[in-house]
Amino acid sequence: MKHKVALATKHGKLDQLLPAFELLENFELVLAEIDTDVFGTFSGETPRLSSPLETAIAKAKAGAAKLGLDYGIASEGTIAPNPAIPWATIDHELLVLICLSRDITIYETHQSANIVAKSETLSPGSDLDAIFKVFDLPNHAVNLSYSKQSALSIEKGLRDLDQLRSRIESLWSEGYQPLMESDFRAMSSPSRQANIQACAAKLVARIAAECPSCNEIGFGKISYEFGVTCVGCGEVNSRIAKSEKLGCVACDFFELRDLGITSIDPSRCDGCNP
Repeated sequence: MKHKVALATKHGKLDQLLPAFELLENFELVLAEIDTDVFGTFSGETPRLSSPLETAIAKAKAGAAKLGLDYGIASEGTIAPNPAIPWATIDHELLVLICLSRDITIYETHQSANIVAKSETLSPGSDLDAIFKVFDLPNHAVNLSYSKQSALSIEKGLRDLDQLRSRIESLWSEGYQPLMESDFRAMSSPSRQANIQACAAKLVARIAAECPSCNEIGFGKISYEFGVTCVGCGEVNSRIAKSEKLGCVACDFFELRDLGITSIDPSRCDGCNP
């Protein structure tokens, strides 16, 4: 039996998901065009009020409800400074598949530093040619924002160089110094599209994996087990994972997959290096 899956999007994500999902014989993606901006926008005029996972689940359920389908799928992206390298940016993509009748949720994530993410305030006299190159225009689109009568105005999806230059110069003539930022909506960011595609491949592999106990789809990593001993002092470091925990989305069955980390060097030990 082939299951139709409602893809909740308004930003052209069907093209990024189709290549991976065509590998699944039992699932067919169907576009559910809903206003996903009500769940939050990258440009900030609508804040995201829930976690990325909760938001993606809400989108997937809304898409399924719109088409009257049992299955729904949605994505959520978070583009922010890398916690390990604050001056670098990381794209964290999440894709979730839900089944309403069986009350199951299957999701995967993908993180990548390969994302065009730029922001610059444009002052009169700025070298627009150089700035356009840094923003990878016209391959990637940009947003222009400026405050007008105490309200923030945002113009999105700009990529035609002549029109963009003319608009910036017009804003300068009106006394504005607009903020130009990368447009992270999927149809505007090829680098983000590649990350969504990579996440889709991981989700499809997860969907295809069945539970050894109950044969439900979506068997895979759910958490880690921590605790590795220091070779110097024998203290157990509870922050380092020693195995992956693979689990089922429907029953309590799980397996542990050893990561091959049997000990740590004293240089990574909290006891030896307090």
